Amino acid sequence: MSALVEATRRRRAARLLDSADAQRAAARVLPRGIREYVDGGSEGEVTLRRNARAFEDVAFAPRMATWVDEPDLSTKVLGTPIDLPVLTAPCGGMRLVHPDGDLGLATGAARAGSIHVASSAAGYTLEDIAAVDGPQWFQLYRFSSQSTMEHLVGRAAAAGYSALVVTVDTAVAGFRSRDYKNGFSYSMRVNARNAVKLAPQLLPKPAWLIRYLLDGLPFEIPNTAEVTVDGKPMVLTEMTKGGAGSHSPTWADFGWLRENWHGPLVVKGIITPEDARRAVDAGADAVIVSNHGGRQLDGSPATLTALPKVVEAIGEHAEVLLDSGIRRGSDVLKALALGARAVLVGRLPAWGLAAAGTAGVERVLENLRTEMVRTMRLLGCPAVADLDPSWLEAA
Repeated sequence: MSALVEATRRRRAARLLDSADAQRAAARVLPRGIREYVDGGSEGEVTLRRNARAFEDVAFAPRMATWVDEPDLSTKVLGTPIDLPVLTAPCGGMRLVHPDGDLGLATGAARAGSIHVASSAAGYTLEDIAAVDGPQWFQLYRFSSQSTMEHLVGRAAAAGYSALVVTVDTAVAGFRSRDYKNGFSYSMRVNARNAVKLAPQLLPKPAWLIRYLLDGLPFEIPNTAEVTVDGKPMVLTEMTKGGAGSHSPTWADFGWLRENWHGPLVVKGIITPEDARRAVDAGADAVIVSNHGGRQLDGSPATLTALPKVVEAIGEHAEVLLDSGIRRGSDVLKALALGARAVLVGRLPAWGLAAAGTAGVERVLENLRTEMVRTMRLLGCPAVADLDPSWLEAA
C-alpha cells in the first residue's frame, strides 16, 4: 500500500469519533445491499433492536469524589492476557465490505492488544489470517458436510489458532429480507447477468466498485477449496443449501471435537442457562452468550438480559463472554459488570473497515478504549476486574 493511500485512510479514520460516525461513514461508502447486509437482522428485527435497547435500560451506580489515574482494562481470556476486553467477532462477507477484509480485522485486533476470531466463512484462507501477528481463535461452521468441518479443525490446529469457537445457532440461515430485496448475497458477482439489476446500487458508489473489481470480484470461501469435488471454493450459499449436513454443529459433534481439538473449546450462540450447562458438560471451556447479532432467531432475548442467568449457571466452571448490541465503551463495562469476561464486536469493526480499511478497524477499537477509560474515571472504578453488579442499577 502506498504511503499516500495509508495517509488518506488514517485521515478518514480520524474523523470517526464514535459508533454513529462509523456507521454513517460506512453507509456513504457501501452499496445499499452490502450496507444492509451488515446492519440488518432477521425477520422483523425485534432481537436486533432488543440487543441495543437492553444496554440503555441499565444505568450505572458511580462512586463519586474519587480519582482514577489510569483505569486498568486488562484481563485474561482462556489464559491469554489482553489489553482490551473487546474481541473482534467472526463475520462472513467482510471482503465485500473492503479488500482488507478479515486481514484488516485481525490486524486491528492485534494492534489493540486483543484477539480476533476468524470465520471459517472468511474471504481469506485461515492460514493467511493466522499469519497476522497476535492471538487468534478460529470459528467453526459445519458447512454441507462433516468432512469439511473435520478438515477445517485440522487446518486450524496446524495454523496455530489458540481456541476453537463452535457456532451452534445456525440450524438454518435466518431470513433476512433486506438481503433478498436488495438482490445481494455472499456469492454476488459484478457481471453481465446481474449488472443491470445491481447498477442502481453500485454506480453511486464508484470507490467501492473500483476496489471490488481490483480485488478480483470475490466472494468465495477459500477455506473450502480442498474439500470440494472440483477443488474450487464454495460460495457461501452452499453452506445452507439444505440436507442433513448443512447446519451448525450439534451436541452429537462435540465428542469428536473434544477428541480432535486439544486446545480450549468455546461454544457460541448460547442464550439459556440450560444450554450453557450442556455446553460445559460437553467439554466447553467458555461460552459466548450470543443471538448472532439478531440475525438468526428473531424473538430471542437480548444477550445482556440473558447474561446474568448464564453466569449464575456456569460461571464457576467456564468463562462467559457476550456479543450482540455493543456500540460504546460504556456497553462493554455493563456487560463486564454483569459477569462477562470480555465481549465481541462485529458490526462496529465492520463499519470501521468499510470507512477506512484496517485503519478504520483500529480507530473504532481505540474509540472503545477511550470511552471505557473515560467512563471508568467517571464511575470511580480502578479496574475492569473490580466490576460487578453493584456498579449498576435499573434505569
